[in-house]
Amino acid sequence: MTEKEKAVSELQGYLRNISRVDSDILRVVPDGIFGEETTASVKSFQGKYGFEENGIVDYAVWTRIIEENRKAVFLFSEPRQIAQISNEDLPLSYGTQSNAVYHLKTMLLYLGQKHSNFNEVTVGNVFDSETESSVRQWQRALRIPDNGIVDKTTWNLLTDYYLTGS
Repeated sequence: MTEKEKAVSELQGYLRNISRVDSDILRVVPDGIFGEETTASVKSFQGKYGFEENGIVDYAVWTRIIEENRKAVFLFSEPRQIAQISNEDLPLSYGTQSNAVYHLKTMLLYLGQKHSNFNEVTVGNVFDSETESSVRQWQRALRIPDNGIVDKTTWNLLTDYYLTGS
């Protein structure tokens, strides 16, 4: 496979991931060929995200594809491990009392201290209104539904920020 085919295959893989969580994006099979199917998928992505629908992947489009791919992968991946948290521990919402809430609040405290425009929380194992408010803030910043409930998507995105600092 040539370098160009590898790059096209990577693009196609990202578009495929995005299409798994967004039915407006046409699904493409990664084959390394930038043909009609890939062009149509790129155009559907461009239309959805406010770009000119020309099928050209310039820097701005590529950057947004990478961003949306990253989000999509979080939507269908398993919860990231910072402690023994599993699918059975999620979702977390107001009133939940568990070790998973303790770990969530630890992350929120750290992130709140690191990013001054976000609320800090008091660490404990009860999901209270302070926790819900902080979760909603982060959900809005991450451009996901701000329902105050920590599902797999919210958990994975927060954990990524907590672990990588970005």
